[in-house]
This record gives sequence, C-alpha cells and structure tokens, in this order.
Amino acid sequence: MSKQRKWIILIGAILVLSLLATGCGSTDTTTTPGSTTPVSGQTNAPQDTVLTIIKDTQTVTYTMEALKSLPAITGLAGQMSSTGTITGPFNYKGVALLELLNAVGGITENHAVRVTAKDGYAMTISHKQATEGNFTVIDSNTGKEIKPAKQPVVFVAYEEDGKPISENIGPLRLGIMTGESEVTEGHWWVKWTQKIEVIPVQAPWNLKLEGAVIEDMDHSTFESGAAIGCHGIKYTDDQGQAWEGIPLWYLIGRVDDTTDVHKGDAFSDAAADEGYEVQVIASDGYTATFTAEETRRNNNMLVAYKVGGKTLSGDDWPLRLVGSAVDKKRQVGGIVSIKLVFGGSEPQVSATPIDEGPVILTVTSGSQSKTFSMAALKALPELSGFAGTKNKAGVVTGPLAYKGVSLTDLLSQVGGLSQGKSVKVTAKDGYAKTITYTQIMQADFSTYDTSGQAAEPEEKPVLFLAYEKEGAELDSDTGPLQLGIMTCHNRVTDGSWWVKQIEKIEIIDE
Repeated sequence: MSKQRKWIILIGAILVLSLLATGCGSTDTTTTPGSTTPVSGQTNAPQDTVLTIIKDTQTVTYTMEALKSLPAITGLAGQMSSTGTITGPFNYKGVALLELLNAVGGITENHAVRVTAKDGYAMTISHKQATEGNFTVIDSNTGKEIKPAKQPVVFVAYEEDGKPISENIGPLRLGIMTGESEVTEGHWWVKWTQKIEVIPVQAPWNLKLEGAVIEDMDHSTFESGAAIGCHGIKYTDDQGQAWEGIPLWYLIGRVDDTTDVHKGDAFSDAAADEGYEVQVIASDGYTATFTAEETRRNNNMLVAYKVGGKTLSGDDWPLRLVGSAVDKKRQVGGIVSIKLVFGGSEPQVSATPIDEGPVILTVTSGSQSKTFSMAALKALPELSGFAGTKNKAGVVTGPLAYKGVSLTDLLSQVGGLSQGKSVKVTAKDGYAKTITYTQIMQADFSTYDTSGQAAEPEEKPVLFLAYEKEGAELDSDTGPLQLGIMTCHNRVTDGSWWVKQIEKIEIIDE
C-alpha cells in the first residue's frame, strides 16, 4: 500500500472518532436537571422547577420529570364550589402530599402544611387533615354531606383524565382524592400549586374579656384581628424589639357596653366618661390596673402576641402588654384575661319593653320556633364592621360598613348549632341557601382583596344578618334583612353567599 493511501485512511479514522466523541458529548449536555429524586438543597433552573417543598432550613425542589418519578397515586376526585356547583369526579394522577413531605422529614402533630399558588393564594392544612383525610365529603349526585367510603387523601395532581393539568389551573394543583360519586369542598383545591411549607402549630389559647358582656376570644380570632391593615399595630421598644398586636383600648371596646361588641370601632366614650378600672391579668394572678382615661383610644398600649416576627414564648406567652404609655411595672406578660370593673352598677340592657312591631324573621330548630321584629333583632348584641362581595364576573362591591346580628347569636335563641346540623336560610321569593356546621363555626369561606384576587382573611369571617348598610336601613330590594359575611376593611367574599330579603332560618340535619 502506498504511503499516500495510508495517510488518507489514518486521517479518515481520526475524523470518524472525532465525530463519535462529539455525539457522546451532545447526549450528556441534554440530561434534564432534577430528573431523579432531589436531595435537600438541590437547585434547578427556574424554568424547570414546578414545585418547592420547605421545612425549617430544608428546601427540596422538583422538576416535572422528578415529580413523576415519585410513587404515583391515581383515583377519583372532584369538588363542590361555594355556589354549590359540582365538578367531577374525574380520574386524577399525582403524588400524595405525605409522600412529598417525606423529602423533608414528614410532619408531626406540632405541624401544619401551607400550600401556596403562583398568584399568592394560600391554604393551610392541619396535621389531621393531611394524615387522616379529615374533610367534609359530599355526594356528587345529591350535593349532601356523606360519610366517605374510604379515607380521603390530599395529593398534588399533574394529570386529569389522562391529560396534563391545563395551564389555566396547573401544571400542578392540590386536590383531595376520594371515591366514586364523592367530592370535597372546592376551596381546598389550590390551582397553580407551587410551594408547600411545613409550618409549626402553636398551642391553642383564649383571652377572656369581661365587662358589660363577656367574651372568650380564641387565638385565631385575636391573630386575625391583629393583622396589619385591620386592627393590628406595631411598637418598637427602646431595645429595638418590634412588637405586634392589638391596642388595649380596642379589646376594651368589645366589652365596655352591650352594643358594637365585635367589629369596627366599638369603643364607648360614654362608658369611659362614667369611669371604670381596667385589670390586665396574667396566668399567675399578677394584675396590672389602669384607669379608663389612661386607656381611652391610646395606641401606645399594645397587647402583643409577637416580637421580632415570632410568637411569644416563656413567661410572656401568649400575650404581653407593652408600649410607650405602659411603665415597666405594668408590662405584664402571660395575659389570660382583661377585666373592666365599673365604679357604680355595670351597664345593663334597658328594661324598657320592646315595641315588637311586625314579624320580619322566624328562626326554628325542631319544635323550637322564635319570631323577631326589627326592634327585637336590634335588642340582640350588635355586630358592626366591614363586608363586601365579589360576583361571578369578578366585580367587587365594597367593603362597606354594615350593622346586624351574628348568625350564631340568632341560632342561640333556639338552642344553638351542634355538629351534624346545618342551617337553611330562606328568602321571601323562596330561594334558599344551606350552610354547613363547618362553614359557620370555622368561617370556611374564600376571601379576596379589593382587586378581586384571592387573599388570606385578615380577620376571621363571620356570617351575619345585616339590617343596616353605611348607616342606613337596607333598601326594599335587599332587605329588611340580608345574609352576608363580615370580614375586614380590605377583604370581600363570594357574592353567592349573600342572600337578600331573608325571612326564615332553620337548623336542619346535615
């Protein structure tokens, strides 16, 4: 063979090897990041990450490919909207919530799970809901609450009826897998699910408010009212510590007379003029006392539940009185009660007979029945504050100032509401709305900001019967009574819950 031909063969071989090497390199660079189960701290390209799991300092991210490599859960699931519309059940495929939480060590009874969507909407799921499927289950054929055939399972879906979740609600959404002909309440179904956080759950506590009336305020009511933008304020002390809570005078206003006890600016200047002593009492009995004049509309006296952004602990838990107008000796911690001691006889409900007038409302429970005139309704504890609606077209009305009576106060007139019962509210034209025990007692409603975007409630929503709006009686097209949901000055609820011209309220079996 000639030297020239040998060189040609050698050069050709080199070129072939070069091309083969180049091909191998190309295959390596297209491997999808995160295609295997991620480990703590793993990071992916932002466009690849579809879900982030967080617990304390641990962060785990998933691409869609990595998510699909986890053990899958398949089955039927569906939802019922706040208007009663049932969607599904459909066949879903996804990953069980508990399976996802295993990547960060799981959860205990001291944890809850917060699921957040890309638009900021968030829903918190309790340990019991996550581990035991403790949800209301509804028959998709009748719309009535039933006992589930099997334990509901919280999951993150990526397929519906064999297809990827639509971008309108996906690519991931939180759901609850049930059984055939079973659905769950729609507000648990978080579309555009992007983040799941394991968060600590604090021990429950109550604050007893005692004056002309008595109120046991639970911790969730206090914390929702303490939101900045509702009644919450901040105070920074001389050591630079930032405290958060509710002004003492606002809490006083809830019990200083027998009206305006729950919402808005309920403080009674007339009661303060007459005088009373304010006692702030700790769990060990230590008591700090103030005059009515010291506390009158004084934002420099703060009942705090957080410092430095964290829940109080130790001797300060659950609440501590702080502020520039509170001397060191009276900055009491471990508060369990706030009591008003009146100088003379405590304010009493007027004994003057009520001019009944025409009956406008009937409330029934079994064989018990009670009728109310407008005057009789107004003799009940008044609820005042802000409320508004978002209709199906997304149009927001309000929030506006309302006055009325809380639904639970009305129900107490016929023995109150118990588990296993619902409430049927009927209008003059025969239209009726049924509300479950859970919705009433846990304020289980979707809330929105004034632009119509889903937003966490800053104050616990309260179902109520309105008789005044913006200082005037309801007009004849709406009133004299309207069912609504009281929220806060910057939150509204679905208009479908607002029933006008209410005439009858019944406690019924679920």
